[in-house]
Amino acid sequence: GWARTPAEAANTNPDLIGHIVKLCMKAGAKEVKVFDNTCNEWQQCYQLSGIEKAALAAGAIVIPANSQSYYSEIELKNGVQLKNALVHKAWLEADAVINVPILKHHGGARMTSVMKNLMGIIWDRRYYHRTDLHQCIADFATFSQKPVLNVVDAYNVMMQNGPRGTGLADVANKKALVISRDMVAADAAAAAILGVQQDEVAYIAKANALGVGQNNLKKLKIERIAI
Repeated sequence: GWARTPAEAANTNPDLIGHIVKLCMKAGAKEVKVFDNTCNEWQQCYQLSGIEKAALAAGAIVIPANSQSYYSEIELKNGVQLKNALVHKAWLEADAVINVPILKHHGGARMTSVMKNLMGIIWDRRYYHRTDLHQCIADFATFSQKPVLNVVDAYNVMMQNGPRGTGLADVANKKALVISRDMVAADAAAAAILGVQQDEVAYIAKANALGVGQNNLKKLKIERIAI
């Protein structure tokens, strides 16, 4: 999403993207598409982040998301503030979607992780910001076509000055991944890694209230793997 290098931790690490693409191909995927509706100029973001190079090397197709023509409208029947949205056709047409956000600080939403990362597949992000950012993030998470897996890159984490960052001083080495099919649970775990309380990230509780997932980690069976 940002014209930043991998070391600055503004984007998901390209090595992680490349590895996931390889695993998808090994599992029998006919094709794997990688994209994001970027905040900076899309070609610069794709190149400087290292994601385009890593995805192509692993056998993926890297596609743009910078034109409204790439999007189709969907309805959000359970949305409170967000009732419909324009969603990238690659997401809508996919047999399976893997959501791979980086964990980082965000000035408006307090945290970027799983549910907020889905703003990268919609066309009009400005509506979120001028309406109710947290509620819109939660509302979109009710969309029936959810990721089959969420993989949070929490290895090098931007702890402040997000979402873009100001340099390496903002980044801490946490050496972690969070992997879950439950978007709410994954974000609850990510918040703990970032060192913020759940009530600081209002969209987690809002999504929990809408039945998207479980934010009480004590109710879940969590497998912790040390490598």
